[in-house]
Amino acid sequence: MSAEQAVPQRDFEAFFSHTYERVLAQVIMLSGHREDAEDATQEAFLEAYRAWDRIAGYDLPEAWVYRVSVQRLWKTHRRRRTGQDRLPDIPVPVQAGPEQSADAREVLRLLATLPPRQRVTMVLFCLHGWSQREIAKTLRMTRGGVAANVSKARLTLKEALDMAADDTSRHDPFMSGPKSAGAGRLNAGQVGLSRDPVVMALRNVQAWLRAAVQADPEGLGRARTALARRLEEGR
Repeated sequence: MSAEQAVPQRDFEAFFSHTYERVLAQVIMLSGHREDAEDATQEAFLEAYRAWDRIAGYDLPEAWVYRVSVQRLWKTHRRRRTGQDRLPDIPVPVQAGPEQSADAREVLRLLATLPPRQRVTMVLFCLHGWSQREIAKTLRMTRGGVAANVSKARLTLKEALDMAADDTSRHDPFMSGPKSAGAGRLNAGQVGLSRDPVVMALRNVQAWLRAAVQADPEGLGRARTALARRLEEGR
């Protein structure tokens, strides 16, 4: 291996080590299966490695990896029969209190019971700020379908978590957003959901998940080994 070849590989290794656990935690939010989330995340990083000369120059290569992870996970969900999702097997982070862990696991349990379309669209829209148009394009859905699924998922979580009603319960912002936003460009910020109780619950769970993934001392090593194996098999 030449010095020129070694430098890009070291850059990718640093990128992988720095971002893998964060991306995995985000993908677990979309899935009722940790194994599916790990597979989708590893496939995305594998694609990033193969195109690293191009990806490394992006402003946010991590966002690119996450988007590819979403696409890979969505293919898995579309093949899976309804009702097979379950609560992901996640270790409890040592710094989390019992009440915080119980709340996070309850939200994860509820997410796992949602139909994949509702769960994925709601997390992408409410938590990650994707527009309806971006979600529709990535998941090959209509914008109206995205809006309807986000609305249903959000209502289910509000009722299950016994959250107080707010102004959006009387006028659903997902079904008819402000005209100034432009058709298909609506995102959570434009409908005033930054302090919505469902959005805040999702943010808390993601923070808990990130700490839980990082609490596994061997997780990154296993992921690095799995990625190396995939690279070897692809040669």
